[in-house]
Amino acid sequence: MIRNWSLKKKFLTIFLIFISLPTILFGMIIYYQATEAFKDQAEQNITSRLEKNEENLTTILRSAENISSYMIYDENVRTFLSAPIEDAQRLREAEDAIRGYFTFEMMSNNYIDSVELTGNQGNQLLIGNPVITDEEKLIEKAKQKQGAPYWSNVYTIASEWNGANQVISLNRVINDINTAEPIGTVTIRLDGEEMYETIDLSSNQQGEYFVLSEQGEVVLHQDNSLLGELFPNRELMDLIINREPRTQTFSTSDNNYLVVKNKVAGTDWFSVVMVNEKEVVQGLYSVRSSILNLIILLALLGVIAFIGFYYWIIKPVTELSDQTKQFRQGDFTANVFVNSNDEIGKLGKRFNKMVSTIQKHIDTEYKLKIEQKESELKALQNQIDPHFLYNTLDMIRWTARIENAMETGQLIERLSKIFRMNLNKGSMWVTVEEELTYIYNYLELQRSRMGPRMKFTIYYDEQVKQYYLIKQLLQPLVENSIVHGFKDLSRQGTIYIRCYQVDQMIWIDIIDNGRGFTNNATSFDEQRHSGYALSNLKERMKIAFNQNFEMDWLDVEQGAWVRLKIPIVYPFESKEMSKE
Repeated sequence: MIRNWSLKKKFLTIFLIFISLPTILFGMIIYYQATEAFKDQAEQNITSRLEKNEENLTTILRSAENISSYMIYDENVRTFLSAPIEDAQRLREAEDAIRGYFTFEMMSNNYIDSVELTGNQGNQLLIGNPVITDEEKLIEKAKQKQGAPYWSNVYTIASEWNGANQVISLNRVINDINTAEPIGTVTIRLDGEEMYETIDLSSNQQGEYFVLSEQGEVVLHQDNSLLGELFPNRELMDLIINREPRTQTFSTSDNNYLVVKNKVAGTDWFSVVMVNEKEVVQGLYSVRSSILNLIILLALLGVIAFIGFYYWIIKPVTELSDQTKQFRQGDFTANVFVNSNDEIGKLGKRFNKMVSTIQKHIDTEYKLKIEQKESELKALQNQIDPHFLYNTLDMIRWTARIENAMETGQLIERLSKIFRMNLNKGSMWVTVEEELTYIYNYLELQRSRMGPRMKFTIYYDEQVKQYYLIKQLLQPLVENSIVHGFKDLSRQGTIYIRCYQVDQMIWIDIIDNGRGFTNNATSFDEQRHSGYALSNLKERMKIAFNQNFEMDWLDVEQGAWVRLKIPIVYPFESKEMSKE
């Protein structure tokens, strides 16, 4: 059944089943998979951001704790905390060493605001930002830890450098390593704003990152005005502090949020990333829109392909089928319209040529048989006549030499060479050297006729003499210079011929100082394109070189300048082209 369908029906069926339907089906599958993958990727990005920020936060906390641990075992710190105030020399030496160590740490970590040491003997040392604050409650809580680190929430300090500042502090009791008795306390203050910028390196991503304490106070946030305050959204605060799942969804009257949280080890803080689902969906809609546009584009391209395939393949084939049927019925006016050069176009051209050839054979078969016999006789005669002519000329030349008529013999010899060149064993190809020799003999005969009224010069490059061109290519142009250019010329006529190679072309210039062409543009164009000789020359070059040649008329003050540009033909190419 399918074999009997028309090409249109077959192609439409193939287009729908194998192109359109699979495109739509796979587009929908990709659309769904992209939606799910985008959601998963968004959640992974949020979790990855939380883990990275929490790692940065933990690194900062552990770094500060390591600094405080170092003080327990540092002899200078123990000396400063336990030495009496009266021992000024020891205190000064210990203080200098401590300042050097902490200066290095503060320069390496810009989030360290200040460090304060207080000894039980009343010794006190403040390094960094000079602050004025009451931290007695924090010191009491640190003493309750009995040497373990205690991290405060955010609080405000008064600075002599930059006014009020929000800090987080590590408070710790320093115990004597021998007796385990307290000898002093250390407070390491961290700048909240600098600390947040160090932690959240992915602030350009979707959502926001912040840290809350168990009491709901904001410890770290990109909005500094919230530091130390209760989180403004009580419902979300309760969800973060009191709800167990790590990943949760939080809804308001306007938006839905995806919230991912984690408890910070060693503190009572929660590290949180919160993303508005609209931001995620917005990116998802962008991907969906791109996929949908791609499906529509593929469908449109399919329709365009169908229309193009129909007009460029199906329709020409059906037209060829109709014309073939018409031809089979005996109508020799059958003709296929061809508007392309592909295989179908070539098939149409061959069909048209076949019809034309068959019609021509039918109309002229009898006439051709008669003319064939006449052509055979004429070909035999054309072979005999030139041989007879130049053999007779040779006989006359030798007779002239015997009679001491040397100039006459030389002229006859030149004429004989011209006829021999015309014969050239029936070949239309000669070397550049042979063609210029032929022109030389021709001009010598003309110079003998015209005497001092004409002179000529022939020049050619050595490398071009073995290239091939069609014979008698230059003779029509040289003859035009003599017959038309030198007619009624009051001065001596000169002809200059030069032949040279430019890239893969041979350039031949024929320059004379004759009358030239008229100044009128219309007349000049008519003169260049009129005349049987020039038309015949162009036709011969078109046959020999297709369209790969040029014949230019160049501007010259006196006379005419014609330039031929023909392709280089090597010996083996001339043989192949002669066969063609």
